[in-house]
Amino acid sequence: MTSHKRKDRVRSRSGFTLIEMLIVVVILGLIVLFGYPKVGAAMAKTDLRSARTTVINLVATARAASVQTNRRTWIKFQGNKAYVLARPRQKVGAGNADTVGTVQNLSAQYGVTLATGADPDSIQFDPRGFGANLGLGVVVTLSRNGHAETVTLDGLGRVIK
Repeated sequence: MTSHKRKDRVRSRSGFTLIEMLIVVVILGLIVLFGYPKVGAAMAKTDLRSARTTVINLVATARAASVQTNRRTWIKFQGNKAYVLARPRQKVGAGNADTVGTVQNLSAQYGVTLATGADPDSIQFDPRGFGANLGLGVVVTLSRNGHAETVTLDGLGRVIK
């Protein structure tokens, strides 16, 4: 009689069946499949905006340093690195220019590539803070994964876009 009662009793189950787990995994896989490209594109755009802000900050640093120290300054571009130089040198050391601030490696920081339009080497500011070699202006283009951002400077060295 005790064995008969065991057969009639319904066991309560805890946990999930294999089918339920497979359904959840398939649904999550589909969400990731459709969402990943959009997340990647959003990350690329965010990195481009950050790199653009860094270039604009370099422009502001170069202009401020030229006015404050009454020297010519340059934003130098070497590959994907950008930094501000000031001449004549005021600090003791090798070379003929002081580096103002830090060297910004845009490729390492944001994964972007950098290209300039008119002058591929530098953007120069005179001691008054005006653009000295810009002519009608210069465009700095930052790109990553098919997306691009630009920083446009007018002939006076102001960021206009």
